Amino acid sequence: MKKSIGLVGSIFLLAVLTGCNKSISKEQKKNKPETEKLSSHQEKTPSESLENKLSKEEAVKLAMKQFEDYLPNILKTYDDGVIDLQDPHVGDFTGDGIEDIAIYWNIAPEGGNALIGQGLSLYKNDGRTVKVIAGYEPDYLFAFDTIKNGKISVKKLQYAEEDGRCCPSISTKHTLTISGNKAY
Repeated sequence: MKKSIGLVGSIFLLAVLTGCNKSISKEQKKNKPETEKLSSHQEKTPSESLENKLSKEEAVKLAMKQFEDYLPNILKTYDDGVIDLQDPHVGDFTGDGIEDIAIYWNIAPEGGNALIGQGLSLYKNDGRTVKVIAGYEPDYLFAFDTIKNGKISVKKLQYAEEDGRCCPSISTKHTLTISGNKAY
């Protein structure tokens, strides 16, 4: 009889302690300052969105795939041209806090080493997918510079009189503006 009362008493004590522990947790939550409640909620939201968020590498792969799919259309505008370079650069140029992708590319004549075309294809990353938002194909030589502080910078290149064909020596920094589906 004592053993059964002891067992029942232990179960009762465990139930009481568990109930007290739960009520203490509820009481603590009720008394928690609003800022703590908010930060607790904010911690969950980003981790949930991170589960579905593209990594930088995945975003670059998606942009490169889209670029490859569109490349035949670019090549149609350059007689006998072939892609010579595709160089992805990552940085937030749309101002949403997510790193976007700029693919610098150039076209050379088949079997040659001159540039007959070059440009940037700009892809917005929304965290789940990427899509092309603008293109930049100026009528002058340029080199990609940086994506910094929400802006894309390039270097306009010009030849000085004594420069060899390979090496323009005049470089002027230019910050791109994106408007509609064009960058200038």
